[in-house]
Amino acid sequence: MQFSSCVESVRIPEGGPLDGCQLLGFLEREHRERVAGHIAKGGFLGLVLLEIQDFSLLRRLFRPEVAETLAGTMAREVRRVAGQRTREYPLALIEVLEPSRVLVIVGHKDDDAEALDRLAAMLRLDVRGRLRQESVRLTGQGVELRCGAARVISRGAAGLDMALASAVAEASRRAGGGEGGALAPALREFREILELRRVRAVFQPIVNLRAGSVFAWEALARGPRDSTLESPAMLFDVAEEAGAIFALEKICREAAIRGFAKREPGAKLFCNVHPRTLLDPQFTPGETRRLLDKYGMEPHDVVLEITERHSVKDFNLFHRTLAHYRDAGYGVAVDDVGTGYSGLVSIAEIQPDFMKIDMSLVRGIDANPVKRALMETLLTFSEKVGCRIVAEGIETEAELACLIRLGAHFGQGFFLGRPAETPALLDEGPRLAIVRGANMAADGLKCSSPINDLAERPQQVGRSATIGEVKQFFDENESVHTVVVTQAGRPEGLIMSQHLDKLLSSQYGLSLFLRRDVGRIMDPSPLAVEWDTPVEVAAQAAMARDRDKLYDPILVTCRGRLSGLVSVQKILDALASVQVEMAKGANPLTGLPGNVAIEREIARRAAAGRATCFIYADLDNFKVFNDVYGFKDGDKAILLTARILGEALCAHGGQDDFLGHVGGDDFVILCDGPAAEPICRAVAQSFAAASSALYTAEDRERGYIEGQGRDGRVGRFDLLTISMGVIDCAFAVPVTMDELGLRAAAVKKYAKAQPGNSFVRDRRAPLGLPDAPGQEADRAACPGPLDAI
Repeated sequence: MQFSSCVESVRIPEGGPLDGCQLLGFLEREHRERVAGHIAKGGFLGLVLLEIQDFSLLRRLFRPEVAETLAGTMAREVRRVAGQRTREYPLALIEVLEPSRVLVIVGHKDDDAEALDRLAAMLRLDVRGRLRQESVRLTGQGVELRCGAARVISRGAAGLDMALASAVAEASRRAGGGEGGALAPALREFREILELRRVRAVFQPIVNLRAGSVFAWEALARGPRDSTLESPAMLFDVAEEAGAIFALEKICREAAIRGFAKREPGAKLFCNVHPRTLLDPQFTPGETRRLLDKYGMEPHDVVLEITERHSVKDFNLFHRTLAHYRDAGYGVAVDDVGTGYSGLVSIAEIQPDFMKIDMSLVRGIDANPVKRALMETLLTFSEKVGCRIVAEGIETEAELACLIRLGAHFGQGFFLGRPAETPALLDEGPRLAIVRGANMAADGLKCSSPINDLAERPQQVGRSATIGEVKQFFDENESVHTVVVTQAGRPEGLIMSQHLDKLLSSQYGLSLFLRRDVGRIMDPSPLAVEWDTPVEVAAQAAMARDRDKLYDPILVTCRGRLSGLVSVQKILDALASVQVEMAKGANPLTGLPGNVAIEREIARRAAAGRATCFIYADLDNFKVFNDVYGFKDGDKAILLTARILGEALCAHGGQDDFLGHVGGDDFVILCDGPAAEPICRAVAQSFAAASSALYTAEDRERGYIEGQGRDGRVGRFDLLTISMGVIDCAFAVPVTMDELGLRAAAVKKYAKAQPGNSFVRDRRAPLGLPDAPGQEADRAACPGPLDAI
């Protein structure tokens, strides 16, 4: 027998809500034949009653429209969720008994009480999450959703009246008794998951939107595959019902750390923590620290990510606990900023290291000026409280590019990488290259030349001129499309030829306006900027205008007096030209800044007299590897090196540090002195762990490959390693690029003489210091290694 599932909403007849006995009379008119036919075929009926707890009290405490909104949300969610959960049922009807009570009637071919209870539990948990979010938004607190299920015991259509009424009463009684038996199947499954530790962790990358590299991985919990509790939301909802949040999180935390430990050093692990877990007496720092020690990790590798979806009652204890973990070395992130219980005030009190912006503020941000303004405000706020922004839910390239232009620090979402079983390498080509390209585009828009350089001579008319005179001027000068209305040399308004033609072409337009003064039709508030405004600032102001003014020209003034006019097209051409020039200096493989940008960055630091560490890195035996394995695998090796350098710089460097690609397998890092050694150590360790994957199993086992060296001789060559030379530059006196290049080549050569992955720091006086007597001889001495790995 074939059944087709159909979820239908029963209409409420005039006269108000229905009770169990009235319900059947209504069903007789609309659905009696379907219900009777289902029973006649030997099918069984069951029903699930969902109701908002203390709804009458809610109406009294808040405005009636608030309670009605919540009731409407519940009804919509029940219809949506029931449509997904009852697909295998041949019969499914939904009835709103009253604003706070919704009944779901299902027909099945088997009398399976456990399946009905499981359906009730899933409906309640699915609907409750959305209902609580809406309740928090409207009232600042959550509401509880009660649920009960009952079988409709009937021997035929004639007995449906009493059977349905009895089932509604039984479902209502079970709903009033708390979780009752409805959650029993889900609770049994959950307890089995806990006992057998069947929770698994998947990892989603968090990408540095400024460097184009993976900064961290967020561990996400999942239940057993293809089970009703595979979804993390469902898993934690059942855990909350069972009062076992702490027990579940403990298992999730161990699964996350165990899976993440296989990742090479450098990246951080974001680990979700329920705020109530931090207040659990069993949640002690020693528990997590023992796990970290077991898998060779440190507290500074872990960021505790606290969700805003749940309330915290004891804020004093909560903040003291957070301070304790921060002192132990853990990072702190606040999740779902923009939703939930706490707002900016509590975030300022928590003082997190990271704020994760909820996806609802990220979706469509490229086309929504309000969301862009909110993101800019949050970025400013993050700078004030000393934390960094992670934008969640990035799903399109347009969203990514917009966030990069706004200056977001990090991003996460399906567009950048989906959750995976292990924190493995991303497909770097399409995704991270887009990040780097968007950064280049954003940098390319930074045209700092004054807007006056693009200005043209404006056509002006006085305030006393008539519309007819302006019309005649446009007709006689077809190449002119804009006239500025001025008074004593100061701009008063703007007239566009196309707007004027549209106005005069209307019925009675000529007779109404031709003899009037221009003040009647001019735009009285055109965009005007001072002559020394940077081009990119003027462009941003132009793009922020209303849509109907988006392509109007910009007025250029000097101390308030009109001095020129600039078209939007001319601004776009100037920005595109700068962007092309910037792109010329980028390496086409890695997207990293090339030689032009490297020299510009060195010059910038030198001009500022900023002490800088110059790290020159390249690969050993790369030519042989490239010859033996081919250009495609050679590119993989270079991309791997670029990623490892970027991740090490993100983990141990500052936000103003610089990574450039000289060409081939040569890279440059510019950073502050104290960061140089941690960066080099992280690079050497990560490259040692990851580079073996570039080789075949046979070559890995042998530990060498056979090929032709630079001298033309065939021989055995070690596997790829990385060598780094570190030079300190004081820039107190001018330093030429030749001087820097010679010093870097000497130190790098010394580093390449060390076995394995190594770095060497020049022990001579920093470049750019005034020479002291007798120092010349010392500068000729060979540098000594600071450390080698």
